[in-house]
Amino acid sequence: MRRDAPGGDAQPGIQANQALPQLNVLAQYVKDLSFENPNAPGSLQQHQQAPSINIQINVNAKPLPGGDYEVELKIEGRADVQGLFLFGFDLLYAGWFRILNVPQEISTRCS
Repeated sequence: MRRDAPGGDAQPGIQANQALPQLNVLAQYVKDLSFENPNAPGSLQQHQQAPSINIQINVNAKPLPGGDYEVELKIEGRADVQGLFLFGFDLLYAGWFRILNVPQEISTRCS
């Protein structure tokens, strides 16, 4: 009985010398974080109007040596009401990933 696949017998259609694709999360971390509330406590009071809230989200990936990748998630937000800046924040959250046994033509589309 072959035990190539985790937890049991080899999967049908997979050759003995063909390794399964893997995605490993090596680390997750906050690279940058800021929060501004410059008009407190005035910005915390109730206002006649609902605040205008703007949120932007961006994702970037860059290759690292050895088939690893760093993926960054950047979230920026701002709230204003009647011309008054209420608060703003920036978060840059990242992960370090290792991708193994994925054909080159597929992995380069992720970069």
